[in-house]
Amino acid sequence: MLVQGCNRNCRGCSHREWSMNESLEQKRFFIKNKLIKWSDIVEPVRSVTEDKRWGYRTKTTLSARLNGSTWEFGMWHRDVFIPIPNCPVHTPNINVTLRLIAESLPKVQTFGLAYVVVSGAQVVLVIKSKQEPSATWLTDEVIGQLLSLGIEGLWYHMNPSTGRRIFEKSGWKLIWGKTRSTDYNGLLYGPAAFQQLIPELYNESLNEAEKFLSPGVNSAVIDLYCGTGNSMQRWAGCGTNIIGVELGGEAVECARINVPSAIVLRGACRHRVPQIAEWAEMNRNRGKEILLYVNPPRTGLEPEVMEWITKYGLPNRIAYLSCSPGTLSKNLDVLCANGYRLSRCIPFDFFPQTHHVETLALLERV
Repeated sequence: MLVQGCNRNCRGCSHREWSMNESLEQKRFFIKNKLIKWSDIVEPVRSVTEDKRWGYRTKTTLSARLNGSTWEFGMWHRDVFIPIPNCPVHTPNINVTLRLIAESLPKVQTFGLAYVVVSGAQVVLVIKSKQEPSATWLTDEVIGQLLSLGIEGLWYHMNPSTGRRIFEKSGWKLIWGKTRSTDYNGLLYGPAAFQQLIPELYNESLNEAEKFLSPGVNSAVIDLYCGTGNSMQRWAGCGTNIIGVELGGEAVECARINVPSAIVLRGACRHRVPQIAEWAEMNRNRGKEILLYVNPPRTGLEPEVMEWITKYGLPNRIAYLSCSPGTLSKNLDVLCANGYRLSRCIPFDFFPQTHHVETLALLERV
C-alpha cells in the first residue's frame, strides 16, 4: 500500500511498499551477492528507526515543465512526465518550498526552467538558456516565506546545454540570499556541493572509519573525493596530517575554509597522484603511518589511483565508503590481490525506501 503523497508511476522508490526488514534483508543479500568472495563478513545493514525512514531527504533534483498555467516538478520516464508534488521521502519543508516556487514563477514557456535543485538551505533554478530571466516574481512576500522555510540562498543557473549533466562551471547567478550555508556538522557548503543524507547514519559511518583508521599525531591521512570536508574534519580533530583531493571548485573552496589545517588539492584524483605520492613519502620519511580514506563516485577508484595504492603508496589501513557494490567488488579484487585483507564490511541504508545501499569496507595491509 502506498503512503500518502506517493505517485504510483514514480520510479524513485522501488522499496516503498516493502517492510523495513524486507528492504534491509534484500539490500544485504544484494551486497553479499556482489561481494561473494567476502559474503561471510558482510554485516547487517545499518539503518534509522522506522519513523525516520520517510521525510528524510533534504536534497533533491527534479525536472520542471509548464503544464498549461501550472509549473510541475518531477521526473521524465521516456517521453512521459511524472509529477511528484508531495513526495513523502522529501522533508515537509522541501515539498512546501517546491509548491511556493511553482506558484510564484512566471507562467510562460520563455522562462526556460529545466530543473529545480534543492540542496539543504540552497535552491537552484536551472534555466535552459543563455538569457537570464527576470526575477521580478521574487517579491518580498515570497522571500519572507522562503526564509520561514529555512532557505538561505536562491540561484539562477543559466545552462543552455543542461541535460544528463545538469550543472556547468559558468552561468551562476545568486538572485537572493547568501552563497553558503552550514550543514549538520557545522561545515560550509554551496548550492552544488555533494552532501550525504541522514546525518546520524553518515556520522556513524565516519565513527567506524575513524575507529578503524585510528588517526593521530603519528599518522598522515590521504582523503580522496573529500567533498566539503566532513571526513577531514574528523581526522583534523585527531591531530593528524591531512591531504585531500576534490574535483568540484565549490567543494574545494568550502573544504579549505572548513578544515584549514588540511592541504586540499583541486582536480581528478588520478591527476593528483604525483602530489599525493610526494606528500605521502615526505610524511613516511618523518615516521608517520600512512592511512587512506576514500569516498569515490559510482565508477569507483581510478586505475591510476589503484596502481599508486598497491605499488607505491601502500597505506597501512584503508576505509572505503562505496555507493556501488559492483565497482567496490572490482576494487577489492585488486586490493586483496596486492597485500590487503578486508577486515569488515558494513552496509549503510542512506536511502530508505529505495534499492540503493552504501558500504563501508575496512582494509588493512598484511
